[in-house]
This record gives sequence, structure tokens and C-alpha cells, in this order.
Amino acid sequence: MSYPWKNMSPKDGFMVRQNAQLSDVDQKVLTFLYQPLIGSNAYSLYMTLWTEVGEETYWSNGILHSELLTLLNIGIPELYQARIKLEAIGLIKSYLKEVQSEKVYIYELLSPQSSATFFRDDLLSLLLFETVGERKFKDLRSRFTIVSFDKGQYVEITKSFLDVYRFDANLLKKEKRLFEEPIELVGETPAKKPEIDTQTFDFKFFYTGLNKHYVNRSAITKEIEAAMLVLHTMYGVNELEMQQYVLEASDINTGNIDERKLKNSIYRHYHNENQEKVKLEDVVEKDIEASKKEQKHRKSYLKQQGLTNDEIYLIEASEGISPYEFMTSIKEQKGGYVTNNEEWTLREILSKANLPASVINILIHYILVIRDNPIFEKSLAYKISNDWAQNNVISPEMALGKVKTMYQENAEKQQQSQKKQYTTYPSSNYGKNNKVRTETLPEWAKEGSEEKTEKPMSEEKKQAFKDRLKKIQSFGKEGEE
Repeated sequence: MSYPWKNMSPKDGFMVRQNAQLSDVDQKVLTFLYQPLIGSNAYSLYMTLWTEVGEETYWSNGILHSELLTLLNIGIPELYQARIKLEAIGLIKSYLKEVQSEKVYIYELLSPQSSATFFRDDLLSLLLFETVGERKFKDLRSRFTIVSFDKGQYVEITKSFLDVYRFDANLLKKEKRLFEEPIELVGETPAKKPEIDTQTFDFKFFYTGLNKHYVNRSAITKEIEAAMLVLHTMYGVNELEMQQYVLEASDINTGNIDERKLKNSIYRHYHNENQEKVKLEDVVEKDIEASKKEQKHRKSYLKQQGLTNDEIYLIEASEGISPYEFMTSIKEQKGGYVTNNEEWTLREILSKANLPASVINILIHYILVIRDNPIFEKSLAYKISNDWAQNNVISPEMALGKVKTMYQENAEKQQQSQKKQYTTYPSSNYGKNNKVRTETLPEWAKEGSEEKTEKPMSEEKKQAFKDRLKKIQSFGKEGEE
């Protein structure tokens, strides 16, 4: 199964654009009203992005996602989950630009709804009510309630604009062009409400059945329609059931509908039938759990195939990162860099060999780590990728099996070479005291006529090998515990 966060990498850059200035009241609205709905990760993500924006520039500098993961102490799946929660609730807009192998995101922060709009919005207020319960809901609402006063006992003496100011209308006409310049000002974009799919409720069918009754069609305003859609989405009320609830909330004499009575009837009926509160189901949460189960089963399967922990580490690392990032990570750990020729060779293999990215990563690891070559050799990479493509190598474990076969063939050649050396020079001091291993790759894996010697790894190199694998794995999961 393909998961959307697989397309994100810690090495992807992003910038933050602030659409509006956040006041102290906005921060309270975010903390007390939005946070219960979006969760702590999404709330922390929003506040962290907000602090990255420079004063009076309303833009941040370029940042890597790896820095964000470290600050939030989460992984790529959780970051993606937090981001789309902010998008769904109307607090952020995300944009992506891809240039060759590089991705750049822009996260545009939107201001939250005012407390008045939040509590008057059916979807937001009902979600908060269902999330925190009646007692806490009333407590939160009281935080944003202003004590009223009896204006009837007072006379308003507020002056109008023209009572205080005078201006030259002709001057305004002359400078009109200045005010018509196409610019975008902070706070110009209104706060965004979460949107509901209207296609799940058939209003035509609803009204067809309602026409048989005494309800005044004109009494169902756009506001009541919006409330009905929210109630349908949250409590699963279908068109026939909604007709009945509307009839119960209608005045038999006037045909008008009491919106509060409609909401209360549906709420009471739902909670009489269901002892639990309405729960917001996070589709990404299910995907994350499914992904973890897949990884667990995959690891168990690989162990059953007889693979060691180090080999499983390598396979997991190869499956969690793109070939270019995999190569870059290895090169950086070795103190080197990816050359233009290496990048071109990698693109050529990816486009022509039709091998999975994880298999290409095993090839990269073989050439740069196992053979300890300083560069991703073009001729050798072409030969091996051609062989793997022709032999239908479709998984990293199959590629690893190919690597092991090469070692076995090399070991056999080495033994034959040593026997031949002793037979030809039986009394040579060189042969007695300086036994040199000449283990080489099979013929198809040689680059030109030059043979590459593969030596068995020392314990020190084996440990370095394990450490490098762990670093490559963490390269795709920075921020995870």
C-alpha cells in the first residue's frame, strides 16, 4: 500500500508565509478552542511554524523538514498527519514546487476564526462540544463571553467620522491610482472555515418528501440547510430521518422551523441510542497503524528467510528513502559529495533499468560501502543494474541475495587462485609468509579490464557498517524516537 507521507523527506525544504498577524486573543482561541480538535502535534506544528516567521517580513528563511522533526520530536508520518489536520480545519494552506529531484514546500499560515464565529459555526461548535463535553464546553465559552449591560439606560453619544474629520474629496480623486495598485496586505485573506462535502446528502430527495407536509419551504434558509448538513455529517442522519426531525421542529401554524429545537432533537436521539461521544476518525491515523503493522510483518518475514539483523536494517533503510537521498547520505557520512556524473548515472539507471528504488539503493550501498569505492562507478553500476533487470530482481532482499552470490563466486575464485599460486611457487617465501587474498568480482561485474579486490571486513569496519546503516535509516525517520 502506498502512503502519502512516503513522498516527503526530511531533506525537503520549506518556507512559511504568514497571512495574518496573530493577536493574544487569536492565540487563546487556538489554545482553548482549536487544540482539542486538532491535537497536540498539529497545535505544536502551527505554533512552531508561526515562530519561524520574521518580524515585518511575514516570511521565514528556507528550512529543512529535518529541523522541524527534531523540534517537534515526531516522525514524517506524524508530521504529515499534523499538517493535513491544520489544512482541514482551515489554519494552513500548503503548496509544493518540484524542480528535478528537489522539493520545496510553502506553508501559508491562516488566522483562526474569531471566538464569536467559532461558537456560531455549527460544525466547529458541535465538534468542540462532542470532544470536551457539556461542562467543559460551557467553561470554554465563558472565557470568551463579554458581560452585557442594559443599553436602554444609556444614551449613545458616539461621534461619527464626519463629526470629527474633514477631507478634500478632490485630493482623493487625484491619488486614486495609488490606492488601486495590485498588492496583497497582511490580514486581507479572511479566516477559512472547514468545509463539508455536500454530495453525501440529497437535498432534492429531501425536499421532494417534505413537500407532502405543512412545512413552509421558504422557512428552510441557507443557514438551516448548512446546519442540516453538519448534523447529517456528524450524527449520520439520512434524508428521511431529517424530514422527520424538521417536522418535529416546525410550528404547525406558521410552518417556520426552530433551528435550536432541530439540533437538540437530533443530539438527544443520537446520545440516547449511543452511549459514546461522536469521535473524529482520523484517516491518516489508520494508515499510520497499518504502515506499522506492515513493517512488523515485513521484518518477521525477512527473519523467517534467514536474514540477519544487519541485513534487515539495510533492507529497511533501502525502502524508506529515495536513491538520490540514499546516495547523498552515504557520501556525507564518508565525508564526500555526489558529483554531477554520479547524479546523471543514477537518473539514467532509474529511467532505463525499471528497477524498484529499494533495489537501486542496495546497488548504491554495494558499490559505495561494501566495495568502499569513492564514487558510484558508471560502468560497474550499468553492468550490475543490467544483470538485475534481466534477472527480474524486484525486491531489496533479492538484490541482497545477488550480492551474496557475488561473494560466494569471489571466494571460490580466490581459493582457486591461491591453489594455483602454491602449485606454481611451492618454495617461495612470498607464498609462505605473505598470503594475499585476491578475491574479485565475477567477470560481468568488472569495470573494463580492471579488477576490484574485495576484502573481508574487520570487526571495526563491521561496527562502522552497522552505524552507517542506522544513520541511513534515521535519515528517513528523523525526529522519531
